Amino acid sequence: MGADLAATRGLGLAMMRTPRAYRVRTPLSNKIPQEKRAVLRFFGSDVIELNDELCPAPGAPEGAIAVARQRRRCRTSTCSTSTATKRNPDSHYKTTGPEIWKQTQHKVTHFAAGLGTCGTVTGTGRFLKEKNRAMQVIGVHPAEGHDIPGVRSLVQLKQTELFRPDEYDRMAEVPNEEAYGLCQRLVREECIIAGPSSGMALAGALKVVPDAPGNVLVVIFPTTSSSTPRR
Repeated sequence: MGADLAATRGLGLAMMRTPRAYRVRTPLSNKIPQEKRAVLRFFGSDVIELNDELCPAPGAPEGAIAVARQRRRCRTSTCSTSTATKRNPDSHYKTTGPEIWKQTQHKVTHFAAGLGTCGTVTGTGRFLKEKNRAMQVIGVHPAEGHDIPGVRSLVQLKQTELFRPDEYDRMAEVPNEEAYGLCQRLVREECIIAGPSSGMALAGALKVVPDAPGNVLVVIFPTTSSSTPRR
């Protein structure tokens, strides 16, 4: 399961288990913040901590995704993943896109999101482009060797089937320190409780979207500061 998103999905599944008495296991990276692992255990999830990357490779035999898929082979188990299922971008096409279109009163001109599973940018971007052909969709990714939870570098993006670069108008790369620096500014100067992947998405959007009259930019902030790994 993907690091930050895995913890969030795992929490949702753990909350669902109570009324139905399901057993939930969440294989995940031990680099995920301790607070999230503690919350998962608090809700009754069997947390399996692995020495894995923040965005694990689906093909890594010792990784979290491989462990989850191995468990799925049991007839009484199922595995939740977001790197391949069409429901991921479809959910954003049906919900996130319409919400942005409505709340901006149809004035949004640029949409930016970090590239992780790529469900958000792909699904939301498709909807907004159907509403406005001139819409600019921007995918933001970290540099190689990053430690930003929930997002993937260009090499790591080969691991998700939902990466659709031909559907994005621009892509921007953001260095590790720039993402964490803007994350810190958002918290301290604007009182926006944003995590490093949010700082990365905003930094990338500001690189390519000019501050000009008529431009209405929407940037997805998917994480809070609790998603920041120990550095």
